[in-house]
Amino acid sequence: MQPLLDLRSLWLLLLSLFLLLFEVARAGRPVVSCPAACLCASNILSCSKQQLPNIPHSLPSYTAHLDLSHNNLSRLRAEWTPTPLTHLHSLLLSHNHLNFISSEAFSPVPNLRYLDLSSNQLRTLDEFLFSELQALEVLLLYNNHIVAVDRYAFDEMAQLQKLYLSQNQISRFPLELVKEGAKLPKLTLLDLSSNKLKDLPLTDLQKLPAWIKNGLYLHNNPLQCNCELYQLFSHWQYRQLSSVMDFQEDLYCMRSKKLHNVFNLSFLNCSEYKESAWEAHLGDTLTIKCDTKLANLRASGL
Repeated sequence: MQPLLDLRSLWLLLLSLFLLLFEVARAGRPVVSCPAACLCASNILSCSKQQLPNIPHSLPSYTAHLDLSHNNLSRLRAEWTPTPLTHLHSLLLSHNHLNFISSEAFSPVPNLRYLDLSSNQLRTLDEFLFSELQALEVLLLYNNHIVAVDRYAFDEMAQLQKLYLSQNQISRFPLELVKEGAKLPKLTLLDLSSNKLKDLPLTDLQKLPAWIKNGLYLHNNPLQCNCELYQLFSHWQYRQLSSVMDFQEDLYCMRSKKLHNVFNLSFLNCSEYKESAWEAHLGDTLTIKCDTKLANLRASGL
C-alpha cells in the first residue's frame, strides 16, 4: 500500500511542477527572487550602500527602477546584466568608482529614461557612448573628472532634455550640443558650470534662441574678461534668463589672474548694453522674431 501512496505523491509533485512551468511560460518571464544584496518592492530594486564591487547577477527582467548608488563599482561592462532589462526606465549609479563604461553597456536597457552617473571617476566620454539610449530624457554626469567630450558622444539621443556636466574639468565648449536642430533637438538644460571653460563661442551663443540660453548654465568658469562677454551676459540679464538671474554672483571672469564679476567690468570701459530697436512707419510691413523662453514658437508678422 505504501508504494502506491509514494507514486501518487510523486505524480502530484510532477503535476505541480508542470503547472508552475506552464504559468511561467504563459507570463513570459522567469520567476527570479530578489538578489540578496537588494531590497525589492514590486519592480523597484534598491541595492544602494551595500559595498558591492559588482552588479548582482540574475536581476529580474521586469525591473523598472534600479538603484546601485553608493557602492564600489568601478567598471560597467557590456555583460553587466545577462538578462535584457527592457522595462528599466531609471538607473542610479552615482557615488561609485566608475572609471570605465563599455560602448555596449547600455544595449540591455534601450528604454531607459533617467540615468545618474554623477560622483564617479569618469575622465572621457567616448564617441557613441550613449547612442543606445534613444529614449533617455535626463542624464546626470556632474562631479566626475571629465576632461574630454567626444563630439559624437551624444549622437542618436533625440529625446534628451536635461544634461548635467557641472563640476568636471571640461575646457572646450561643446557648441554642437546646443545648435538649434542639431544633435539634441529637445535639450532645454545644459549645465556646464564649475568647469575650466576659458573661451566661449560668443557670436554663436548670441545667436541661440532664448529657450536654449535660458537653460545654459556657465557660472563658476574661468572665462576671459572682455566686452563681448559682458555684452552677452548683459543681454541675458536684460531678458531675465534663468541661467543668469539664478547665479549672477557666480558669473565671473579672469583678467591678470584676478577674478571679476562679469557685470562689474568698469576697467574695460565697455559700452552699456541696449536692446535692438526697429523703426517702422504706418503702412510698412515689419517681421519680428519671436525669441522667447518657450520652444517651438516661430516668427510672427505684423
